[in-house]
Amino acid sequence: MWVAVYVTGRKSEAERIRSRLVAEGFLAELRGEGPYEVVVPKGEAIEAQEVLQRL
Repeated sequence: MWVAVYVTGRKSEAERIRSRLVAEGFLAELRGEGPYEVVVPKGEAIEAQEVLQRL
């Protein structure tokens, strides 16, 4: 199961966040047509949110 860890109306912002999570070792995907969701596997959600808080 995948969980949204970031939602935005701008595709470029969602892509930047997804790229950052991937660089940190997460399996992240971009979903939606606006709003855009950055999703990760449920088991990685808490750690991914902690990374996002540091940005």
